[in-house]
Amino acid sequence: MVTESQINANRANAQHSSGPSSPEGKLKSSHNALKTGLTGRTILLPTDDAAAYENFVEILKRKYQPYDAYEKHLVQSIADTEWRLLRIPTLESGYYALGRHELAAECAHEPNEQVRAAMLEAFIDRSYK
Repeated sequence: MVTESQINANRANAQHSSGPSSPEGKLKSSHNALKTGLTGRTILLPTDDAAAYENFVEILKRKYQPYDAYEKHLVQSIADTEWRLLRIPTLESGYYALGRHELAAECAHEPNEQVRAAMLEAFIDRSYK
């Protein structure tokens, strides 16, 4: 059973971890989990072209011609999901480029170039799963 002193201690501790209070701090902390932009509420990454995204949404609206609010929501959801999926090849290329840079020494001892390349790809895959 929890005692009154434990409840009071928990309340006191909670006051120390209530998160940011300024608008700037709240904005910054809202991006704490943003890494790849494949999940979560944030659709556009800071590096994304907002105009290209808006153009993409408009293309889908013209293609599907949503009738009511529900259909508009579905088209927007399709656009957001597709935008995120289109990001995957770039992310994958980046991971492999980074891995080739960071892990090249792991395979440098292999004299056969093809075997060395295959080993490096395997190291990258294992390291960045």
